[in-house]
Amino acid sequence: MDRIRVLFLSPVPNFKGGAERSLMDLVTSPHIEPFLAVPAEGPLSRRADELGVPWDLINFDGISSVQRPFRLGDGVKALGSLMRAARELNGVARKRNVALVHSNGLKAHAIALAAKRIGGRPAVIHIRDIANTKLEKTVWKAFQLAADRTILVSRACASAARLPAKVHVVHNGLRSAHEDPNLTAKDDLVLGFTAGRIHPAKGLHFLLEGLAKARALGCRVRLIVRGAYAEETPAYQGQIKSAIAALELSDVITFENFVADPDRVYDDIDIVCVPSTMPDPFPRSVMEAMGRGLVVIATPCGGIPEMIIDGKTGFLVSDPSLFATTVLRLQDDPALRRSIGKEARSYSLSHFGLDRLHEEVRNVYQLAMHHS
Repeated sequence: MDRIRVLFLSPVPNFKGGAERSLMDLVTSPHIEPFLAVPAEGPLSRRADELGVPWDLINFDGISSVQRPFRLGDGVKALGSLMRAARELNGVARKRNVALVHSNGLKAHAIALAAKRIGGRPAVIHIRDIANTKLEKTVWKAFQLAADRTILVSRACASAARLPAKVHVVHNGLRSAHEDPNLTAKDDLVLGFTAGRIHPAKGLHFLLEGLAKARALGCRVRLIVRGAYAEETPAYQGQIKSAIAALELSDVITFENFVADPDRVYDDIDIVCVPSTMPDPFPRSVMEAMGRGLVVIATPCGGIPEMIIDGKTGFLVSDPSLFATTVLRLQDDPALRRSIGKEARSYSLSHFGLDRLHEEVRNVYQLAMHHS
């Protein structure tokens, strides 16, 4: 079977988060011949060079200024830039002779759909966000109607109870299997917060409260924080520092900033904590930690319950007190920690494998081409 020529459109030139890492996972599919379009040179284009993937520049211009939460006026102002970018995209698609465009991000979706409207290639949009406002939900639905196919990274990203026929849930995939970790009994357990971006929605403040309660119960635990504070919430760093001081946790927390290498993110960590306080579509930190056989304790919001079977492949906790008692239970029962880790690894590799991702996305591409 001939490989499908696919042009991936990214709204950012760098690895802003899990969405870009997932994009590069898709680029490696053996079922496609990939091409990449980005707004500027950067880490994504350099990675494409390493993989031997041709890439082109698309000028996003005024579209880049549109931010969430959406304002209708911002969208109107960007219409001129949108149509210019759409024409550029069609030119690249013709030059590369691609069968379809796969957009990765809301600004990229708008360009891909505008390009399709003026005679461009079929558009597959990949939604990795959860609509929070009425306007956002309206935009999501309009995009899904206009696209040839829509991929949702989790069921939580759906804005309706029933999925439309052209909408498919395809969970992200793990790049490779990993060795089982050495889950031996230890005097101190090391918790890990590996969100990448330290943002209020990621719930570090929730985790601090839970850590303090766990210490009060007699848990011998430490916390490693690996991530960089989000630029759009400058006050949050001060809030975290104040909370650490008030809860007397400064001697048991280590901040190690952002770790780019995914194989080092989970080093020396026993339990990965994902305490999201707002719906998180499909956090990679859950999937990757499970794939490494690590126990994950997470809040039951967004797409997280689609990843963890509570009490079998990890734990879902809704408040800091339950978090604390769960940590105590894992500390006192190393055998439980080992069994949960093994179940998590087995479940992750069977449900979130990269081969499965590539196969499901190829099926979506075929539907998009045959029914556009």
